[in-house]
Amino acid sequence: MNPENMLTRQDLGDGVVALMLDSTGSVNTLDAALNQALLDQATQLAGDHTVKGIVIGSRKDDFVAGGDLKQLQEAATPAAVRSIVTPFLSALRLLERSGKPMVAALTGTALGGGLELALACHRRIAADNPGARFGFPEATLGLMPGAGGTQRLPRLIGIAAAAPLILEGRRLALDEAVKLGIVDQVVPADRLLAAAKEWALANPEASQPWDRKGFALPGFGVQSQAGRHFFTGAWARNKKAAGGNQLAAETILQVLQQGLERGLDAGIAIETRHFARLASGNDAKNKIRTLFNGVQRAKSMKMRPAGLPPSKVTRLGVVGGGVMGRGIAQVAASAGIEVILLDIDEQAARRSVDAIRSHVAKEAEKGRLRSSPDELMARITPSADYPSLAGVDFVLEAVFEKAEVKHAVLAQVAAAVGGEVPIASNTSTMPIGGLAEAAKHPERVIGLHFFSPVDRMPLVEVIRGAKTDDATLARALDFMKQLGKTPIVVNDGLGFYTSRIVTTYSSETLNLIGEGTSAELIDNAAVNAGFAIGGASLAELTTLSLLSDILRSMRGDGERIANADNIAEPTVERLLAAGRVGKAGGGGLYDYGEHGRSVWPGLAELFPAKVALDAETVRRRLLNVQSLEAVRCLDDGILSEPLDGDVAAVLGWGYPGHLGGPFAYIDRIGVAAFIAECEDLASRFGRRFTPPPRLYRMAEAGQVFYS
Repeated sequence: MNPENMLTRQDLGDGVVALMLDSTGSVNTLDAALNQALLDQATQLAGDHTVKGIVIGSRKDDFVAGGDLKQLQEAATPAAVRSIVTPFLSALRLLERSGKPMVAALTGTALGGGLELALACHRRIAADNPGARFGFPEATLGLMPGAGGTQRLPRLIGIAAAAPLILEGRRLALDEAVKLGIVDQVVPADRLLAAAKEWALANPEASQPWDRKGFALPGFGVQSQAGRHFFTGAWARNKKAAGGNQLAAETILQVLQQGLERGLDAGIAIETRHFARLASGNDAKNKIRTLFNGVQRAKSMKMRPAGLPPSKVTRLGVVGGGVMGRGIAQVAASAGIEVILLDIDEQAARRSVDAIRSHVAKEAEKGRLRSSPDELMARITPSADYPSLAGVDFVLEAVFEKAEVKHAVLAQVAAAVGGEVPIASNTSTMPIGGLAEAAKHPERVIGLHFFSPVDRMPLVEVIRGAKTDDATLARALDFMKQLGKTPIVVNDGLGFYTSRIVTTYSSETLNLIGEGTSAELIDNAAVNAGFAIGGASLAELTTLSLLSDILRSMRGDGERIANADNIAEPTVERLLAAGRVGKAGGGGLYDYGEHGRSVWPGLAELFPAKVALDAETVRRRLLNVQSLEAVRCLDDGILSEPLDGDVAAVLGWGYPGHLGGPFAYIDRIGVAAFIAECEDLASRFGRRFTPPPRLYRMAEAGQVFYS
């Protein structure tokens, strides 16, 4: 589409002109062509004495969803980024200082550059659209606002209110945006343009507060006592978060602190310089690829078999009232699905429902529920009888992770529901093909690996068994869409993808412990790399007894290269023999007392140090072992796309988002350099670090996982 068609004029009468946005696609996005078109229109309108007011509107249900991330991702240098945003910046500044009142007519959501466009207007009038959201989500993608957002929003509502919104990327509902003063007025949708015109005609001398003489920031200034206290605390919190790997947050704080001490134009110049550096850097490109492109790809259901009609689950059977079963039941009920929650007896089933009710009440207090607690709970029925599953559209078992237990449950479920109803197993390690043998119709069996807590974790690993048919996969993916989950589809195998990689992370942690490396050094190396929690702390929370079971279940035939020269199992068994279970059992690698946590003194005695390792070597071992196993999953056909593996890593077990995922990490280092690192690690610590042949072929051909 030509830029002229993306931005058209509409005469509202009496000298008021509307510029109406209408990008290709379902939402308006700002790209280089549209930015230039806006500047061209702004230049004409500013110089036209017949124009008395300007309205910026949209022909879509939403206003503007933000900038074109694909275009930003392709911008390799800061100069290339600046060339995209500079016309937009010039247009905004020209319009707000044109001497003509400018009104944003917000049909719906305004995010990122869309909100920046609105903030440059003298008035923001929104349609009464309860689904509309307003905010700056850039920080979640390793970016920051790049068209004046860091400078206009604090000048409008103050540093204290603006900074958290920019740093956290939180999206505000319409009523919140009004309360904060971001939106000035709400009108019925059919009166939006009329209301904008009325305000423009009634305020011919409109100007921005920051362009008036004597302007001062609302609340406190940067160098005031309150300002210095605010920024000192914000810098400390950022340094603590994910080991200080929050480059976007660090840059936002720097721009806020430096830019708000100066005039708006100087502040925007500072913002533009830093935005261009961030947008052309690895961190942002990795996050955009994984957390935007990858997640959008997963949610678009591109892996859904074609040609099959859409389906909808209206009545779900959940077998097992443990933590995972309760979480799945709650999420399904929250999505409007009737749930039969089946447990070993009536009393256990009622206890499970009571536990859900208690959790739902707490979530309601925090404003996290889509519906009222009573409505949600009315959709969940406890049961202890398999015949009660008759009439359900879909069944999901979430019972104890033992083959004989799951086989027995699946056989009874299959007998109760017949051959047309899909049966899913929420298993984290057990191959679906083996479980499906217990069902009369193995083609209807699929794996749905949810992550805990189910109501918070967006990822679901969808495991297709060798006999799972297209119809079952399609219905499972439709179910995921109903729940609002982000699915990645993988093929069957021991541990599938996520458990396979996470096990290598935990296993390498135990290898390091067994070699005498300090638990604190391991945790610090992981957190400084960007993990939310270190491997030793993760082992403590998992409990060493459960970790022992996981390692045993993931052993397979023992011949996998990931097991080569691995001492994780004997290490955890020695810890258990010494009475060390983990935090829940009073202590494992750490002791816990009234003054906090400390490394268990007996750890060094149990595992004397064989060689002193530095943090960089520990970090490489923890990261490289995950990337190697991810490549092996690709080779084994578990994964079909590296991007699926990276999405699963970041969403599933908190792999550092700025690194992009295990595959993106190899690209970041360079395939040849990664091979060299792994060969060195293999010579020093074991054959499990041996690079797969695929990597040698890629290095020889100059290939990468992502172009």
